[in-house]
This record gives sequence, structure tokens and C-alpha cells, in this order.
Amino acid sequence: MPVFSIVIGIIFGFLAALAAFVITYNEYEKHKFTGKRLFMQAFKTAIFTFAVFLILSLLAGFLLARFVLNNR
Repeated sequence: MPVFSIVIGIIFGFLAALAAFVITYNEYEKHKFTGKRLFMQAFKTAIFTFAVFLILSLLAGFLLARFVLNNR
């Protein structure tokens, strides 16, 4: 179960991070950020989003394994 949670977390975390990067890049561009600062702020947001999705996926997998799958 942990491997499945990691795979799901990586797949959906990557998609969420990509979406967060595009949205943040677009919004910061409207606020006159330019160059490296614009890219780095959007990239930091994407990394944070990926980490949150991965942690939530691991937590969900742990809770499923602990409370649902062990009560058969």
C-alpha cells in the first residue's frame, strides 16, 4: 500500500505542481515580476504544492492501510 500511495502522490503531485507553476507564473507576471525572480517564485510554489500532495497521499495511504484494510 505505501508504494501505491507514493506512485499516486507523485503522479497527482506533479500535475498539481505543474498547474500551480502555470497559475503562479501568470499571476506574478501581472504584478510586474520579471526574469529569474518570476521563475523562482513560481518554481517554489510548484515544489511546495508537490510536497503537500505527496504528504497527503502518504497520509491517506497510511490511514487506509491502518483502519480500513486491517479490519477485514
